[in-house]
Amino acid sequence: MKISSQIAPSFYRTFNSHKTHQIYKGGRGSTKTSMISLKIVYNCLNEDNCSVVVLRKHQNQLRKSVYKEIKRACSRLGLVESIHYASTVSPMEIKFLQNGNTIYFAGGDDFETVKGTIDENKLIKIVWFEELTGWDNSEDIDQIVATFTRGNNDWFMALYSYNPPKNKFAWINKWCESMRLRDDCLVSETDYRTVPEEWLGKMFIDEAERMKKFDNKRYRWIYLGEVIGMEGMIYNPEAIEYIDKDYISKNKLNILYLDFSVDGGHQTSATTCGCFGYANDGYWYLLDTYYYSPNEKPRKKAPSELSKDIFNFEISMIKTWKTGEDQETIDSAEGALRNQLYADYGKRFHPVNKGKSKEELIDYSQSFLAKGKFRVLLNNNNKIFKKENENYMWKDGTVEKGKPEPDKTEKEFIGEEPYYNTWANDYSYYYADHTQDVFQYWVKDNLSKLGIKE
Repeated sequence: MKISSQIAPSFYRTFNSHKTHQIYKGGRGSTKTSMISLKIVYNCLNEDNCSVVVLRKHQNQLRKSVYKEIKRACSRLGLVESIHYASTVSPMEIKFLQNGNTIYFAGGDDFETVKGTIDENKLIKIVWFEELTGWDNSEDIDQIVATFTRGNNDWFMALYSYNPPKNKFAWINKWCESMRLRDDCLVSETDYRTVPEEWLGKMFIDEAERMKKFDNKRYRWIYLGEVIGMEGMIYNPEAIEYIDKDYISKNKLNILYLDFSVDGGHQTSATTCGCFGYANDGYWYLLDTYYYSPNEKPRKKAPSELSKDIFNFEISMIKTWKTGEDQETIDSAEGALRNQLYADYGKRFHPVNKGKSKEELIDYSQSFLAKGKFRVLLNNNNKIFKKENENYMWKDGTVEKGKPEPDKTEKEFIGEEPYYNTWANDYSYYYADHTQDVFQYWVKDNLSKLGIKE
């Protein structure tokens, strides 16, 4: 079998490289992970003294990713389990029967335990760090590499694979640029355009082209692996289509079902609820918005009043669009309003799993917008969404520190009329990011429905 038939042409030059440090970065679909798996199995077969340690940040990430990928590489090279190699999951290992070379799998939180199971008669010649962006810093990486280089006099390879973060100040991007200056380091940058189309499939290509059309900057990051930066606005305003408030009736569209998403406020921050509808034209619409800001008001609405407002808002939306609701989402940190809605009306809003970070939430919503399937009816109530979206920025200094956070400052409507919401029957004199939170919670709570992979 020719290895060249199993890897993309962009890897022909690097497959046989034995440079000590090899960084493989790039966009989605570049096939770098499958190439590295083949490279590892190939070396285990052709070297008598070559064992391997494969790492991800957490041990529970191994089985469905790198372990599965290495077994797939074995199959692609014509190896048969129990004849050419043996595999176990506890401990997680793949051992080649002809020479005893073993591939060990470890999480960064568990690699000390794995060290104790390694056969001391076999050198560790390769260490592979997959999804390097999951690690916290380069110091942990350096410690692990130093551990496994011991005893090697001829060659040793540390392989690193990842999709670059968009933030140029992220530690891994700065680390890669410094590593690039070393003469013992190879840096490979690839993307899906160098991969045979039949390997990727039509749906993958179509999705990439769709993102290229609706959000070219995000396309360059996701699919081309470019570090696009995070300066300025969080969302690309061109990814959201604002349309006439009567667009749906004028075009004789039907709303098939509704979703509701709530962000609960406190003493100064707003409580808001968005009504999202899926139409028979395949688009999602922000149909209407409830928004109440208590900022600088002597009397603030109680949870029971907010509960009544939101309930009435939902009922009105259901009657207006003549359809039912599918999902009701609420901020998982908002217990008081969630309990009030249940106590008053038996409403069980689903507390959204907000994930690891705000950046992750934003990333999911950006992926959805890049599909070009979201529209906002530009009625009076939805104007607050447009206002907050167009002023949604990263907090000063957080991007440069590698931990970007949105600016959540309450800003006053200066030089313009205060915002009036018909459902709250009240004016708001301040705005921040509350409708953007509602949007992100809705997306995160409906990833499969919106065609987004978690």
